[in-house]
Amino acid sequence: MNQILIFVAAIGLASAAPSIDIQGRYNETILDIHPTIGGRIVGGDPANIEDLPYQVALLRNGGQICGGVIASSRVIITAAHCVVPSVIPQVTALNIRSGSSLHNSGGLRIAVESIIYHSQYANLDYDIAVLHLAEDAIQSGVPAAAAALPTANTVFEVGTLGVVSGWGTTSENGAGSVQLRRVDVPVVSEAVCRSAYGSVINERTLCAGFTEGGRDACQGDSGGPYVVNGLLAGVVSFGAGCARPGYPGVYAAIVPFRQWLTENGGV
Repeated sequence: MNQILIFVAAIGLASAAPSIDIQGRYNETILDIHPTIGGRIVGGDPANIEDLPYQVALLRNGGQICGGVIASSRVIITAAHCVVPSVIPQVTALNIRSGSSLHNSGGLRIAVESIIYHSQYANLDYDIAVLHLAEDAIQSGVPAAAAALPTANTVFEVGTLGVVSGWGTTSENGAGSVQLRRVDVPVVSEAVCRSAYGSVINERTLCAGFTEGGRDACQGDSGGPYVVNGLLAGVVSFGAGCARPGYPGVYAAIVPFRQWLTENGGV
């Protein structure tokens, strides 16, 4: 995973500011571009799973590494960088926890049967994956529910606030949170986002954040949901550090992958 991210920093951001490294928001990444493997919500507040019932934690050998989103009872959407073989060499190491505000207890802990990540995933592009579960993540008495997905024609207007959530670190290079957290951040235009990150920003990415920084996803939040107007707009992919001024968070956009998600996840 580190080798992949080093490559991204050196090549994928060649046209971006030279002092910024790309960091997926996963606990083990070394890049400075936030939401990939690992996790963190910066500038947010504690949240209850009852309010965000689509949120799940991805657990590798019992430890939380990323977030994910319930798409249907047995299908989870997450970021590809969270589940590629360099991170999850054996599917038996991967579980999810649904229906709990805590990543380490409560709700349902369910084994992952199979991982499908986009065949074109490289350098944090096409950063999308689906997980097929061994059991239902949505069960009676458990506060878990599928997220509403956009159609292929949905447009998320610039400036519209959305909510990103997860168990990631609460400051850049800080400690993760056992309690689920959330923060509201607005959609940023592709042009503004590209001015910060360069050509790594494309039609498969969606950016969100405040010009002044201060609120963002962070390491450990990777793969988790960004929900706008009640619809899943994206999953946490990467960023420059966490909540830095001028560097919005970058998400894998859901709309461009609607057909892929139907074909590979049945959703």
